[in-house]
Amino acid sequence: MTAIQLAYEAGERRIDFVHIQELADRIARPPYHWTPDIIWNAYVAVELASARNSPTHTLTDLISLMRYTVGTDDELVPYASRVREKYAGWLTQQEQVGVNFTIRQRWWLDRMVSVIANSAGIRPEDLDDAPFAERGGTEGALRDLGDRAADLIDELNTELTA
Repeated sequence: MTAIQLAYEAGERRIDFVHIQELADRIARPPYHWTPDIIWNAYVAVELASARNSPTHTLTDLISLMRYTVGTDDELVPYASRVREKYAGWLTQQEQVGVNFTIRQRWWLDRMVSVIANSAGIRPEDLDDAPFAERGGTEGALRDLGDRAADLIDELNTELTA
């Protein structure tokens, strides 16, 4: 997948983390040796972006850079910050329609959001990895989230990565 394809798709749909990793590997090669930090700081240095900065940037920040570059986003915001903002909005929407989550359910949702922020999405099989394994993995998610577990994963992926 080319960087141009990835940039175009950044505005169109969710990008798989494997593609982000491929892009990061390509830009890290000689002669440039670029990292998300270097590219982000370059945007800020030449004032190409109205940017919210963070001390370090992750691979998922490449998505934010691409979305800003192709005009999908009008402000350059670290990917994790954007995901957390969308999550807060999603929780508010849920409350407005009468859906309230228990403390146990919020534990799962909050950690799913962390995975999404770091990996540009979450898959059901991720529930068997840390930190979910300490609460029973997939079985624990089903126990605490009930029949909605798979739907919640899909909904969080859709709402938070758009």
